[in-house]
Amino acid sequence: MTQAKSTPAPGRRAMLVALGLDLVAPLVVFYGLRAAGVDQWWALLASAAVPAVVIAARFVRHRRLDFGALFALTLVGAGLVLSALSGNPRALLVRDAWLWVVGGVAGLWLIASCFYGRPGLFTLFRSFLVTRYGAERVAVFEARWDVEAKFRHDMRVITLVWGLALTLNAVVTVFIAYLAPIDVAGGAMNVVWPAIAVPLWIFHIAYTRKQGLRA
Repeated sequence: MTQAKSTPAPGRRAMLVALGLDLVAPLVVFYGLRAAGVDQWWALLASAAVPAVVIAARFVRHRRLDFGALFALTLVGAGLVLSALSGNPRALLVRDAWLWVVGGVAGLWLIASCFYGRPGLFTLFRSFLVTRYGAERVAVFEARWDVEAKFRHDMRVITLVWGLALTLNAVVTVFIAYLAPIDVAGGAMNVVWPAIAVPLWIFHIAYTRKQGLRA
């Protein structure tokens, strides 16, 4: 009997496609153009235009533009105008770096939330449970916070790790954008977050499973 070929699940396939478009495509465009002898400024300009094209294509396909996509598109447009006026290819790198600073601010908020009230990831988990399972599952989740000291500790730990990861990503990206050689920075900035996110997700999955944080 012939075995059916295994294919990636739809969700996994969509994630891989999104990763390729958002991360790999700008990198390929930049270094491909540089290898062809294109000036740094034009190579960066073309690679920065890729996210704008992707966002526009997603809008045409789904007829929906959420705040995050609109914010990213606005920053792309502002970066293109800034670079055109200044003629400085580093302006595009700085624009991309400051986009990641937004994530760094979120990281600082997560860190701060560990020391006052309920940690940020507790709130995010709660919102997820409301959407997927309803109020009854949320009540069980919140009851654990009220009666289990270990649960409160573990939620603060996972929130702190996420906060530190987001903050580290912002700091390293800004450092690269301002100080690294442009040919190096154009590629390095595209791999900082994946280099942090992969071990972060491995830790997140292992820790939440081991500590019983999954509701």
